[in-house]
Amino acid sequence: MAKRKRAAKAAKRWPFELRLLGFVLRLAFWHLPRLLWRCLARLAGWLGRRAPVPETAAEFYRSYRWRRLRIDVLEENRAAFGGGLTCECCGDHDAARYHVDHIYPRSSHPELALIADNLQVLCDACNIGKATHYTTNWRDGPLPSLAARLRQWLAPRSSDRSQSEQS
Repeated sequence: MAKRKRAAKAAKRWPFELRLLGFVLRLAFWHLPRLLWRCLARLAGWLGRRAPVPETAAEFYRSYRWRRLRIDVLEENRAAFGGGLTCECCGDHDAARYHVDHIYPRSSHPELALIADNLQVLCDACNIGKATHYTTNWRDGPLPSLAARLRQWLAPRSSDRSQSEQS
């Protein structure tokens, strides 16, 4: 019984030439480009030039340049909001976790991945809610609270005051 199964399995296998062709194609189109990319990045580092932006997300977020820029953005946020981290979207000071978010997503704008003006600090909830669908820049500060907006809307305008004084 086992001999028959082995014989049937061997009959279903691809011919040697086709298996060899598949191996060569995988090597040429999958493995070699990635190997060349890594070699070029190392060569650029050895020559004292800046390495290109890494290809995959895992490589990008492990890179020294990203980690350094991330710390700079977090420290800038800490200084701007008086010593503690603050979500630039909702103004939350007590979030358990903060993210340095790309305003324009790295997937669609790789050239802006390491530009500080394209980064903002968001709490976990705001960053997950934003995802890559929105490109709102919250860096101007948190939104005013609803009460502040109502006060501003209900407050008499300066043009209204001058008309009431004239009459």
